[in-house]
Amino acid sequence: MAYAVQSDLVPLRLTWAELVQLTCDDPTETVNAAIVTAALEEASGMVDSYCRHRYQTPLQVSDDVKGKTLDIALWLLFRRRRNAKNGEIIRQVYEDAIAFLGQVSTGKASLDQPAGATPQSADTSVEESTTRLVFDEHHLKGYV
Repeated sequence: MAYAVQSDLVPLRLTWAELVQLTCDDPTETVNAAIVTAALEEASGMVDSYCRHRYQTPLQVSDDVKGKTLDIALWLLFRRRRNAKNGEIIRQVYEDAIAFLGQVSTGKASLDQPAGATPQSADTSVEESTTRLVFDEHHLKGYV
């Protein structure tokens, strides 16, 4: 689940012309929506990867979550164009977003998520099976 959509990028982070420059790989001079969607999905996954230890994912969409997702997606789009202007500024914004998410992961910072949300945790319990093995030596005779 993406925490932002293409229409969030243009007014909040880029001009339409910049989005075309970052995503268009052919002479059509239009935004490649598939590339934008992929960047937003990847960015959302990165946000989840940092936050799933403290918050239930998918997170509720909020200004914090959308902002960090857009910062990361913007970097992913700029990374496609190695010589894009403002690349250093965008890289710094990306690194700031990742640093903040790292602090969220360790509990030094918080997102604007519900206070009662319980962190996801893996079920590490082990159950012993008492069922009879179907593939024993007798049943595998001739296959091994």
